[in-house]
Amino acid sequence: MKVVVVGAGPAGATLALLLARHGVETRLLEREASGGGVFRGEGLMPLGLEALEQMGLNRLLAAVPGRAVENWRILIDGEEVLTVPEPVAELGPLAFRVASPVALLDGIIKEAQAHPTFAYHPRTRFTDVVRDASRRVTGVRAIRAGRSIEWPADLVVGCDGRGSVVRTRGGLSLTLAEEAYDVLWFKVPAPPWLRGRCDFHIMVRGGRHPLIAYTTWDDMLQCGLIMPKGGMSEFRGDAWLSAALVSAPGRLAGHVLAHRDQVTGPIRLNVMVGHAPSWSAPGVLLLGDAAHPMSPVRAQGINLAVRDVIVAANHLLPLAGAPVEPAAIDAACRAVQAEREPEVLRAQLLQRREARGQGDARAASWHYSAAKRGARLLGRYGWARRAWLRRQHELRFGSTHVMLNPAFTRP
Repeated sequence: MKVVVVGAGPAGATLALLLARHGVETRLLEREASGGGVFRGEGLMPLGLEALEQMGLNRLLAAVPGRAVENWRILIDGEEVLTVPEPVAELGPLAFRVASPVALLDGIIKEAQAHPTFAYHPRTRFTDVVRDASRRVTGVRAIRAGRSIEWPADLVVGCDGRGSVVRTRGGLSLTLAEEAYDVLWFKVPAPPWLRGRCDFHIMVRGGRHPLIAYTTWDDMLQCGLIMPKGGMSEFRGDAWLSAALVSAPGRLAGHVLAHRDQVTGPIRLNVMVGHAPSWSAPGVLLLGDAAHPMSPVRAQGINLAVRDVIVAANHLLPLAGAPVEPAAIDAACRAVQAEREPEVLRAQLLQRREARGQGDARAASWHYSAAKRGARLLGRYGWARRAWLRRQHELRFGSTHVMLNPAFTRP
C-alpha cells in the first residue's frame, strides 16, 4: 500500500511514522521548510500525551523542551478571583504541559526517517489530486523547487489543517459552526515573577476582548487576544499593543509595554470551527483540523488530532502487506470517522460551553456580573477549585476510549 500524507503537523507526522514503522510506503509532504515552520498549538493535555505515549514516543517527549502547567489563574477586571492548581504530581508524565512544537515535530520526523519506507518532502506544496477514469483519487500533484511532481498513492491523507487543500481538491466539504473568531497572538519576554514556571492566565474585563497568556518553556510570555471576526480593525497602527492589553492587570500590561521593542508578532490566527460531514472520499481521508477544525479553547486541536491518528492506524495497518483492495481502504476510512466523530463533536460542544463566559464578558451581560460575584465568593474554597477541574474532565482526558492496537505498538 502506498500512502501520501499532506501536512507535517502533529497528525501528519505521527501517522507517517506509524505507517512507515510497519512497512507502508509513505510520503510526507510539507509546504514549509519544517513541520514546525507554521504557528501550531503547544498545549499537550493528558488525552494527547497518552496517545503519543502509545506510539512509543515517551523518550522523545521527555527530551522536548517543555514545561508543566502549574496553575490556572482567572482574572476578572484585573483582579485574580480564582486560582486552580493543576494535579501535576498526580498525573506525572500525563500532566498538562506546553511543549516546543518545532522540537516535537522534528523529533517525530527524524524517527520516521530511520525507516526505509518513509520519504519526507519539505518545501513541497500540494496542488491537486490525481484521479483515474472512475474518479477515484490515485495520487497527488505537487510543486517543489518550481518543478511539478506527481506521485501515485493508494490513499491520500489530508492533515493540512483547517484550510485543507486536500479537502477541497478531494471534493469534500466543511460545515462551519457559528462561533468563528480570530486570535491575535504575540510574544514578549516573561516578567520576572512568571519566569521559571508556567501558569495559564485567563483575563476578562467587562466590555473588552478576553486575553489569555502563559509562560513558554523558554521564558517567553505567549499572549492571545480573542476577538470576533472583523475585530482586527481595532488593532491597526502603533497603538495595537496597548489596545490588546486592556483586559490584563496593570502590572502585567506595564511590563509588556515597557518591553514593546521585544514583542514578536502579532500573528493573526483565523479560527474556523466545524466538521466535514464526510471525512473521506474514494482514495482520500481527512484527519485532525482538516476533518474537524477546533477552537483553541483548552488546547483540543493537537490532542484530538493524535487520537485520530491512533484510530486511523488501527484501521489502516491491517491492510499493510496485503494486495491493495480499494474497497477495503475506503471502508477503513469510513470506520475511522465513525469511531472518532462522537468524541470530536462532544469536544466542540464542551468548548462552546467553556467559551461562553468569555462572550458574556465581552458583552458585559448580567451573566458576567453574576459570574464575577460568584467567583469572588467561591474562589477561596478547595471544593470549588476541584469542581472547576472536574467540569473539564472530558476536555482533559477525552470522552471515548482510544487505544492503539497492541500489534502496532512496536515496529
